[in-house]
Amino acid sequence: MKTGSTAPRTQPLAESERPYTQKGIIYNLPAGTRFSDIYMDTQSVALELNFCKRTISNMRRSGKLSYTTLNGKIYYYRQEIAGMLEANKIMAARGLMLFLSMIYGW
Repeated sequence: MKTGSTAPRTQPLAESERPYTQKGIIYNLPAGTRFSDIYMDTQSVALELNFCKRTISNMRRSGKLSYTTLNGKIYYYRQEIAGMLEANKIMAARGLMLFLSMIYGW
């Protein structure tokens, strides 16, 4: 005769500890993370990049920016915007020489 269960009983997770899910993908966000820390709307992207909203829309339509919609509003992934900027960064000649000197020991 068994006297106890082999699996420990777990309490339900608090609201702040529940993982955020979207289309089957689970995101474990730290407590206190705001929606605006992850996503930006078109107005925010336009202000931060100093582009007009039409340019942002054209980039979205041409497939250069991925997006998600929530209640009819379009949001862009903040890290993707930062990655796009980093990928298109042009190093100054002095910065490039300093980088090469660090690698090759010139």
